[in-house]
Amino acid sequence: MTVVSNWQTIFSKNKKRLASVILAAALFLTGVAPSFAAKSDEAEIKPSAKISWEDAPAIEGTSAILMDAKSGEILYEKNAYEKRDPASVTKILTCLVALETLELDEKITSTIEQDPASSGTSILMKKGEVFTVEQLLYALMLPSANDAAVALAEASGGSVENFCEMMNERAARCGAKDTNFTNPNGFNEPIQPKHKTTAYDLAMITKEAMKNKTFREIVSTVDYYIPKTNMSKKRAFRNSNRCISDGVSKVKLPDYVENKGFYRYEPAIGVKTGYTSTAGSCFVGWAEKDDTDMIVVVLNSSTYESRFEDAIALWDYGFEKYYTYNVASAGEILDEFRIKHGAKGEVTVTLNEDLGVTLNKEDKDPDINTKIEPYDRKTKAPVKEGDELGTITVYKGDDAVEQRILIAAENVEKGGVLSYIGVPDEDVPMFLIGIVIALILIFVIYNVYRRYQYKQKKRVRAQINRDARRREWDKEKNPFD
Repeated sequence: MTVVSNWQTIFSKNKKRLASVILAAALFLTGVAPSFAAKSDEAEIKPSAKISWEDAPAIEGTSAILMDAKSGEILYEKNAYEKRDPASVTKILTCLVALETLELDEKITSTIEQDPASSGTSILMKKGEVFTVEQLLYALMLPSANDAAVALAEASGGSVENFCEMMNERAARCGAKDTNFTNPNGFNEPIQPKHKTTAYDLAMITKEAMKNKTFREIVSTVDYYIPKTNMSKKRAFRNSNRCISDGVSKVKLPDYVENKGFYRYEPAIGVKTGYTSTAGSCFVGWAEKDDTDMIVVVLNSSTYESRFEDAIALWDYGFEKYYTYNVASAGEILDEFRIKHGAKGEVTVTLNEDLGVTLNKEDKDPDINTKIEPYDRKTKAPVKEGDELGTITVYKGDDAVEQRILIAAENVEKGGVLSYIGVPDEDVPMFLIGIVIALILIFVIYNVYRRYQYKQKKRVRAQINRDARRREWDKEKNPFD
């Protein structure tokens, strides 16, 4: 009797608290309970490979660099941070900015007419001649047409000056530290002495540009044709990069090129040559071998041939000594982070570029592992694709050897009212089902309890009646007691 009375008292006094407990249980059962990790400290990065230049080849060019494209590791450098005139390798950045701001099938009408007697390489555009952006990009990167660079700059930036501002801003986002371009083609006039960059900056710009599939396709093309236009006959071009060409030309080359040697390098797939009397012979190249990508930059070589010879020597040196351990690819979904107040409870995260670490060739079985951490346990919706949300740290044994930023792989919009109590929109149906189940459980438990209470009372009353009858019987048996 006392036990039943106590349960009844507890239930009546704690109805609200019990309801809260059931609600929390429903939230837990539907999987919407928030769970966040705290912001991690920046790891101390140590070298993943032993880099030594003692056996590096002798480079004729004034400035040079060899970089692992996936890890960013510098495998060799010579005056790589010295500011120099880049000549036509400027057009790597011109091409990237144009690709990011113009449509390939967009029509461009030339506002200039190139004088055939003027200095510099051109496709001899005529005023009023119509080209597509795609045609001008191939003209820009294969035969290195200066007039194509100007036409693209005007179409993209409205003026050459505005386009150069766009170039310099984009170079900074590539990781360039000492780049200032004052024209889109690298053909410097005496009044443009500030058109400078470094071998390191060019490697970083190229690393970014090669993420663009169209850029990669253009710079790896050997021959290209522009069909007859409204003012000119068909034009044919061959890539000036002799590392991707062989000795058989499908197009007529100028005599000064026809007589030069070919330096076919099988792993090479780009990128750009350049030459002026002040810059010397320049070359930026990209080669792929056994899942390892290497960028080479050579500036101010004394001859047409030596820039390619330097590049090939550096590539051979790099591929012989090092390789890239590929950890993750750009765009690969690596994890899900919890977010608050969102239409979804999680956001997928990825990388905006391939992630690899450089290792020595003798290091065949490295102990490589990763750790993924979000920046903030209070990340709230909305989240935009590309937002920086956390880090992935690569460890070789116990040493952190690389750390990259993780970005959102998708948009997550702000959620409805229930998202403010931890229920994202996508989980509302399950949440409601959980509430219904919880209410049914409460109803069933309550009714079971009431039935138990009723039966218990009946038993108590029956016992009281039995006790009363027993006393009556006892009185009848012993009336004088």
